[in-house]
Amino acid sequence: MALATVLSAGWALTQAAEKKAIKPYPLDTCAVSEEKLGSMGEAFVFAYEGQQVKLCCKSCQKDFNRDPKKYLAKIDEAAKRVKKYQAKTCVISGEPLRADAPASIYQGQEFKFCCTNCQKKFDQEPVKYAGRLPKS
Repeated sequence: MALATVLSAGWALTQAAEKKAIKPYPLDTCAVSEEKLGSMGEAFVFAYEGQQVKLCCKSCQKDFNRDPKKYLAKIDEAAKRVKKYQAKTCVISGEPLRADAPASIYQGQEFKFCCTNCQKKFDQEPVKYAGRLPKS
């Protein structure tokens, strides 16, 4: 029983560490079709080699999987143009940020959060919270 608990805790820590390492998706469009995200319903979101990927629909994943380097290059290029979040506090709660703070990108601006709950809140209503960005 104790071994199972230790193994389970180890697995959970590994999953959490992997989740923290995912870079946010910098585009407002599908990496494959270039359709506006949300134009075909909810975006299909997954992680590929530490990068969050958002597609307009699940069927675009076939094309992504045929040539992931092509689409990751497009995502990397867009990430270079993202304005970095300069504040040291969460845009939602005002709490201090950890070094590995979760992040989202909205309209070319990075936003960081104290926890994934704040990140989810932001991702559901970015317009509501984006105006809270501290002026630097």
